[in-house]
Amino acid sequence: MKKKKFVLAFTVFQTVLIILAGCSQPQPIPVRVLVLTMFEIGENSGDAAGEFQHWYEEYFYNADSFEVQGAFSPLFINNDGVAGTVTGMGKARAASTLTAILKDPRFDFSKTYFITSGCAGASPERGTVGDVFICDWAVDYELGHSWKESDAWESGNLFMLNEDFNIDAAIKLNSDLVQWAFSVSEGIILDDSPQAEEYKKLYPHELANSTPSVRIGASVTGDNYWHGRGSSMQAFLVCEAHGASPYGVSQMEDNAFALVLRSFGYLDRYIVVRSVVNFDQPHPGQTVLESLNTVSGGFDIGMINGHRVGSQIVRHILER
Repeated sequence: MKKKKFVLAFTVFQTVLIILAGCSQPQPIPVRVLVLTMFEIGENSGDAAGEFQHWYEEYFYNADSFEVQGAFSPLFINNDGVAGTVTGMGKARAASTLTAILKDPRFDFSKTYFITSGCAGASPERGTVGDVFICDWAVDYELGHSWKESDAWESGNLFMLNEDFNIDAAIKLNSDLVQWAFSVSEGIILDDSPQAEEYKKLYPHELANSTPSVRIGASVTGDNYWHGRGSSMQAFLVCEAHGASPYGVSQMEDNAFALVLRSFGYLDRYIVVRSVVNFDQPHPGQTVLESLNTVSGGFDIGMINGHRVGSQIVRHILER
């Protein structure tokens, strides 16, 4: 009888310990939105703004910050569940930082919306400096077979698909979410600048001389910061070869983010917001190197416009 009582008491004691151990474990912090920016200039506040500063000043000035092992920089989370970080530039940094954050058990991403907010280049045939693109595809510029123009055969084609890469090289984003993000961005007044207006006049294309607006198109990711009309045409060709929507903007991270989010089962809640800060090619009479070194007047307005559209989307997500 005494032995049975002892076993019963010991079992109860173990149960209590298990319950107490469970209670002592902090619950993961639910994240409503995770904003992914790629770089900042200097400090997060009070100086020239890169991609993160406007977000920091609106959402994270007094927010908690967390060091995440394997991430490029701290993760900030405010009381509304809005999180943001600087991931570093390029596909490797983007993928490794986002993976490290998603695997951190301190955070709950089961209902999170993910937003890329960063700058980009665009063809003068598809948009203008100051535009903001909400992207419907994330396409890798480099995954496939390509060769130099000097080695091209008679067709002039410089790119060929590789079936081993296709599933990762072109990732279609959630069409309904893209259209929803575009719809809540309608009516937003985007900034322009006298310097950008003068710069745009050097290009003969109709869209290049338009007023900044919100558009939809494919986001083309390349680790090589390419520039020039030939490279721009290559981006159109790569999108066409994959059956994606027409090339909209060029950047260095979005396909990597999309691949990671797809691996974790979160791709359907991914929104890409890219602001155009330069054209991807020189204007007539200008060399590629001269174009690369030109100040378009688009950087500051791009940082403002990208945040303006992105934060409007965040506000509507928080209201859902």
